[in-house]
Amino acid sequence: MFGILITLSPKRLAVLEEDPETLIDVVESRDEQPIPGLLDIGNAWDALDFMLSERGKDALLGDAVLGRSGRKFGDGSARVLGPARVAEIAKRLDTLAATHVDERYAGLAAAKAHGKVGAEPDDEEREALQLLLGRVVALYKDAAKQQHSMLLMLL
Repeated sequence: MFGILITLSPKRLAVLEEDPETLIDVVESRDEQPIPGLLDIGNAWDALDFMLSERGKDALLGDAVLGRSGRKFGDGSARVLGPARVAEIAKRLDTLAATHVDERYAGLAAAKAHGKVGAEPDDEEREALQLLLGRVVALYKDAAKQQHSMLLMLL
């Protein structure tokens, strides 16, 4: 299983709502060409969710990776967060300490994160998670600035 986050302008959201199959085309073409507003978080989705919200204990940050409170989209596990919720999440993400990943990384082993992320202490993996979290924060900040929605999905 892997996670994907996609910012949705009102126009992009309307296109996807009119033809949800378009989402499949977008996801499948992500390796062939860069897609603006799409962030593939791979199998690190569970580790990020744990480090941000302890798997939903923090309701606001529990939406950042899995969109728990978002409305269901299509037939799969996709959810959409509206612009107001995206802005709330962006604001909270922006307050995270630079040491956030370092402080939470050790807890991943006990959490048994998907893909065995964090199962063994690994500085390269920790640094990769730090970079990925930075990309998540940047994506949310950009989406909030543009008043976009966010689509979150696991495949």
